[in-house]
Amino acid sequence: MDLSRRQFCVVLPALAATPSLDAQQVQTLPSKIYNFNEMPTRQIRTVLNRAIFEGKLYEGCEVSMHESDLAPHSEPHPPHRHRHEEMVFVTGGQLEFTINGSPTLAGTGSVLFAASNDLHGIRNPTAKHATYFVLALGPGKD
Repeated sequence: MDLSRRQFCVVLPALAATPSLDAQQVQTLPSKIYNFNEMPTRQIRTVLNRAIFEGKLYEGCEVSMHESDLAPHSEPHPPHRHRHEEMVFVTGGQLEFTINGSPTLAGTGSVLFAASNDLHGIRNPTAKHATYFVLALGPGKD
C-alpha cells in the first residue's frame, strides 16, 4: 500500500497510540456473581475440586480461587511450596495444616496463610468430609 506524506502524517498518531491502548486494555477478571452450582468440578483422587475463577487483577496480579471437598483421612497432595501466596478458608469440618513442618488443627472459620515458598500441606485427620476455599495470589499456580 502506497501512502502519501499527508496520509502517513494522518495515520502516524494512530499507530503511535496503539501500544498504549493495548497496555490500558489488559484483560482483568470481570465483576460478576460466580454461582456455586454453575462452577465446573473435577475429582482428583480424594478431593472434589470446584474451580471458581482465574485471571488477573487491575495491577496485573494473577489470582485464582477454588473450593475443595476433602475426603476423610486424606490429603489432596503432599506438602509443597510455590512462588504464589495462598489463603485457605475452612468452611466445614476440621483440617490439619502443616507449615514448614509444624502441624496445627483448624476448624470451621479458620484461615491459613501460606507465604511464598513456605512448605505447606493440608490433611483431613477426621472421619468426616472437610470443605475449604483456596485463594491464590501471584504467579505460578499449582
